[in-house]
Amino acid sequence: MLEINTKLNEHTADKLAYIQTATQEEINQILDKAIDGYYQQIKSRKKTSLELLEESGLIGCLSAESNLSTNYN
Repeated sequence: MLEINTKLNEHTADKLAYIQTATQEEINQILDKAIDGYYQQIKSRKKTSLELLEESGLIGCLSAESNLSTNYN
């Protein structure tokens, strides 16, 4: 178990108090759910086009003259 001591700004503390009142859950339960939701969001994010191209091996796979961009005739 990891113990965390943190300070919340007033706006975030108000939100946490509202959630706790509305759900009647303990703060640790609320934080567990919030962290799990954020984790799932990050874990399932879609990859960018660049990430997909880099994984495919298409970037940098051409063999040609080093001055091809300036001398293409």
